[in-house]
Amino acid sequence: MRRRRFQKGSLQLRRHGKRKVWVVQYYDSGGHHRYKTLGAGTLSKSRASELCTEFMHSINGGEAGQGGQTRPLLLGEFISHVFLPFQRGKWKSSTTGTSEQRIISHIVKELGNVGITSFTPRSLQAYLQEKFEAGLSYSTVQHLRFDLKAIFRLAVAEGVVTVNPTLSLYKPQGLDKPNGRAMTGTEVAIALDAVKFREKLILGLAIFGGFRPGEILGLQRKHIAGDADEIEVQQRVYRGELDNPKTDASTRTAAVPPKTAALLRHWLEMAVPNDSEAFVFAGETGKPLWRDALLLDHIKPQLKPYGLDWVDFQVMRRTHASLSHEAGIDPKVQADQRGHGLGVAMDVYTKTTTGARAEAARQLEESVLAN
Repeated sequence: MRRRRFQKGSLQLRRHGKRKVWVVQYYDSGGHHRYKTLGAGTLSKSRASELCTEFMHSINGGEAGQGGQTRPLLLGEFISHVFLPFQRGKWKSSTTGTSEQRIISHIVKELGNVGITSFTPRSLQAYLQEKFEAGLSYSTVQHLRFDLKAIFRLAVAEGVVTVNPTLSLYKPQGLDKPNGRAMTGTEVAIALDAVKFREKLILGLAIFGGFRPGEILGLQRKHIAGDADEIEVQQRVYRGELDNPKTDASTRTAAVPPKTAALLRHWLEMAVPNDSEAFVFAGETGKPLWRDALLLDHIKPQLKPYGLDWVDFQVMRRTHASLSHEAGIDPKVQADQRGHGLGVAMDVYTKTTTGARAEAARQLEESVLAN
């Protein structure tokens, strides 16, 4: 199928003889320049625009071709003009930046010129398998699967397709989830001794407080209790811009443990202006530090001599969950402290050690075979 670009049409007020009329210019399926008269020039521009939109919808979604057949709406057209505008209404800026780029770079670029009604479960499963075999990461392939499901769910809801071809999509064969690594207690102690004061405080907030990097860098004086033992998480920083917390559960009051709170009080006294709006971790301009610059230019270089340069903020978050689990802290308390659901706390972030599993197996065996 030859690529067809989605057209908005060119609305114009033209003179026909002694009267004026509203017309829309467009291109037909053969690439020829055409125009359609919409109505008398006495129509308001807003009404003419409505008529233009209705007409162009018929062109974009089902223009008559040879034999009276209609051209199906292309997947790329649906994504660009229906799905993405709809999703932008609920996506946060961080999600928009990553998800939109992924959908356009992969799905629209590679499948966008295919009629939306042409897809089958087998063709879409084959597409995911190809993406995996091309070397894309576990996360990217899984997100593409979720993207396709969301796109076709909306297409069904909009009446564009009658059957959802993504309901049976599964993880491609051979695509294995990477084993997320967490730090041990010994490694945490080494890391805290290896870094400078500011980075030590940030690691403490992440590992012992369970704060996300955007939450740490979005902190202002007004969010911190007088003795620094509590923090009100009301915002975060993403790519230099302030944004709402990641989820509803992320907006919370989180505790700061005593030793980290002492570091925070000292940092506020020596490095942060006495202004409620001042950012706690700011650059020379007073604006929040950038996460990647902090991690790559400061934290990792200080940890590298100790073989801990694999540590990033995700590792710190998993470490908070895993060490909390080892310490016997209630899972619900852990989840509330980190600002997410209990299922995520246990299934995604908590990592158990082989030793802990061995001890659990021993206890189970002894409870059954004690006699």
